[in-house]
Amino acid sequence: MFAVIFDKNTTDENTAKCVEYYIDELGCDANIVPSFTNDDFNLLDAAYENNKTKTFDLLLNKDITPDKWLTAIIATEFLVFFRENSDGIKDKKASPELLEFIKTLKYKEFKEEKFKLIKKLLDLGQDPYYYGYLRVILKIVGDEKDLDNLLKNETQKELAQ
Repeated sequence: MFAVIFDKNTTDENTAKCVEYYIDELGCDANIVPSFTNDDFNLLDAAYENNKTKTFDLLLNKDITPDKWLTAIIATEFLVFFRENSDGIKDKKASPELLEFIKTLKYKEFKEEKFKLIKKLLDLGQDPYYYGYLRVILKIVGDEKDLDNLLKNETQKELAQ
């Protein structure tokens, strides 16, 4: 399943069909972790990282467990986005240009899209603890409150159950 996800010549639609066939018809485990990695990198991480959104959505509906790798990928996307649109973060400090950039609609839309994904992942059982790296990044730019609220709400849901 990893091979078809990583294959750049296979469309997202065909990848999703193949993965669905492997899981539903052949009984493959959606939570498989490949032997070529030492960590919990799974199919969901691979689909997200390879921008195969249909495959990613399919996997979310197959009881796959979102793990810590996905949070690291999302946090890194924030760093890359900051670097592409401003001077970014240097020496654990936000540049004045970055502090102005986070006030823009472009940043707000990017953040909203990522936070919808985070909420979805948390609702599927992802551990809020894994978002510590993203929290550090957002704290540097003074924009961690929304993430704190999201994580707090999810932690409170867990305690209530």
